[in-house]
Amino acid sequence: MFTCFFRRTLLLITFNVKWLRLVLFAIFLICFIEGSSFARNTSISGKVIDAETETPLVDVHVSLSRNAEGISLFRTGKTGQFRFDEIAPGIYTLRFERAGYEASDQEIIVEADPLMMTIKLKRNPVELGEVIVTPGDEEHAHFEKTTDLNLAAQELNQQMGATIAETLSGEVGIAQRTMGRATARPVVRGMGGDRLLILEDGRRTGDKSASSADHAVAIDPTTATNIEITRGPASLIYGSSTLGGVVNVKRETIPQTLPHRPTMNLTFQGESVNSGLTGTTGFTIPIGDLAWRLELNRRHTDDTHTPIGILENTSLSQTNFATGISLVKDWGHIGISGGSYSSDYGVPGSPEGHIHGVTIDLDRQRYEGDFEYGFQQSFLEKLKLHSTYTRYQHQERESNNRLGVEFGVLTTNVSALAHMRGDAVAGVWGEYRDHATGGFYWTPHTREMSLAGFYLKQKQLNDDLTLQGAIRYDVRRVEPFKEGVVTRAGPVAQRDFGGVSSAVSGIYHWDDHLETGATLMKTFRTPGIEELFSDGPHLAVHSYEIGNAELGSEDGLGTEAFLRYAAKRLKINLTVFRNQIYGYLIQANTGEKDWGSGAAGWLWIYQYQGQNAVLEGAEFSVDTEIVPRFQVEASMSYVKGTLTASESPLERIPPLNGKVALRYVTQPLNLHFTARFSDGQHRLGEFEETTDGYIVYDAGIQFAFPVWQLQHQAVVTVENIFDTEYRQHLSRIKSVMPEPGRNVKLLYRLIF
Repeated sequence: MFTCFFRRTLLLITFNVKWLRLVLFAIFLICFIEGSSFARNTSISGKVIDAETETPLVDVHVSLSRNAEGISLFRTGKTGQFRFDEIAPGIYTLRFERAGYEASDQEIIVEADPLMMTIKLKRNPVELGEVIVTPGDEEHAHFEKTTDLNLAAQELNQQMGATIAETLSGEVGIAQRTMGRATARPVVRGMGGDRLLILEDGRRTGDKSASSADHAVAIDPTTATNIEITRGPASLIYGSSTLGGVVNVKRETIPQTLPHRPTMNLTFQGESVNSGLTGTTGFTIPIGDLAWRLELNRRHTDDTHTPIGILENTSLSQTNFATGISLVKDWGHIGISGGSYSSDYGVPGSPEGHIHGVTIDLDRQRYEGDFEYGFQQSFLEKLKLHSTYTRYQHQERESNNRLGVEFGVLTTNVSALAHMRGDAVAGVWGEYRDHATGGFYWTPHTREMSLAGFYLKQKQLNDDLTLQGAIRYDVRRVEPFKEGVVTRAGPVAQRDFGGVSSAVSGIYHWDDHLETGATLMKTFRTPGIEELFSDGPHLAVHSYEIGNAELGSEDGLGTEAFLRYAAKRLKINLTVFRNQIYGYLIQANTGEKDWGSGAAGWLWIYQYQGQNAVLEGAEFSVDTEIVPRFQVEASMSYVKGTLTASESPLERIPPLNGKVALRYVTQPLNLHFTARFSDGQHRLGEFEETTDGYIVYDAGIQFAFPVWQLQHQAVVTVENIFDTEYRQHLSRIKSVMPEPGRNVKLLYRLIF
């Protein structure tokens, strides 16, 4: 019944937007009636707030247990809400934990009716170091936050896009680098590529999305349980080049907890702008002390519609499969997983590249092993060992099906992480990559070997001041299998790199509402294989790419200061930052052309260079409740990039941008009307084009309702309501077509 209803709703909105209000009202009315009729399923839900300010608390770890067995976990989002569904009658214990607050245990009796509650936690900064992070929670939740971000289930559903970048694009300071929607990758504070690590369950994805704008991220957002962005000292656990931060997509294909019953989630996503359909389903089944996880994902889209026409060659066909099993005991868990990700997508054509575009076939296999052991009454709290093997293949074909470029990468990662008492983490990480290319892209067959050691420590000096510090040392060898060849990139020879990364943060709590902090950070980044040795046409990005075999490492010095104010009806966040980068690696247009089978047979030559650069800017957000249940949220970010030697603008920097949203929020219902805006970008690199400013309007409704002892969640959103023609500065195809037009999106999630 609901499937047919939602399909009809989607078609009505697609073909006749003026009926939007009537349709949304009908959806709400039917769900209200259904929810009233079948609201017999047993659930536990509520809200966690500060006992003094009564403001919602984010990142509260809520655990539900029965006779100390079958622990279920939840972490609150921006609204402080938590929820457990399909709970059998009985006596349970709820435990609430958050850094800087007293832990609270609540014994409850679950009967036939749903149970709702409000939990008030008292501040207790002295006990920060004693908060225990249970398995499956955020890796370093007991470390105080600087300017981090966490999208839990509710926010993730509301903001779900076709890619990780689109899902995060509404957050302050985050933009998208695109060549069509399938290739979108996040850009944070003007930094992308290897300066912004994208991880899957804390590990490298093994894809090549960081190396070029036409390469997609091999993760579908509907498979994520939550998404975290980590900055500051804690980011150095994951890598040495994290000035932009770390985006960690949590999928948990290896179960870390044992559910007390089989669980299943089903997600359906549809959108009108490209007739896109997505289906994702996942099962977690307990078998004694074993937990088995199975996940399937399928996404298909046609070409994207824009206000002035169809952007051809932007269709997508994607299949994702993963399964994992683990033995879960009191001491921890040990498990393995395996999966595949296949995606066929188009990159639009351009007179500067291939006139008919390029089709990319992407295939990735991924295998993991994970071991965690918790110690009792020991200096060492927990030891985690992990290994990942990834096989990645990527082919780019011209419209006549001729192979243009082929990439093959075999990656092996190993890591060991020790959590020690006193808020300290130490570890080692190693990686081996075998990188080969084919077709007309002449990069030598090369292997990379990396090794790193790191240490992170948090110290609370008094009730108000907390310090964090981290240090990391990396060594890396780039070793071509065949040396001695000289290309336009220079001599092909072995290169060795080594360097230190470090960071320190201080966070001061002035009172229960106001806290300020600052971070100083030094990062280290080595050039990639393409940046060193590439020499050939890359039609998908409309360029002829030449590396620079003499490139040195890239060293960054980052400073950041932030202020956070949180009262009962008002939250304010302000951050200013400055990142000085020495040897900033960029692709510079040489002003020359070479033969590359483009529309006119020629492509612009881009060669990698290392130049000193500065990126500085600010981020601001405010969230206030103007009257009960009505909230106004506004955010704005700005970054300015400059090449210091010439004082000229750095290319591909997002302009001033932000959003203003009006929300109506209740327990089952969330309505919003949002205006997204951007200033024009007139600070241009030598070969860039001006991008005009714009304002685009969105609206949506999110609600949850119980039917037949199942928990249903639905989100209906209309993006670009007025079908506005606009272009984003970081789009590499903005001269060909504008951004997508009016888009009606539906997300439906079933949990039981």
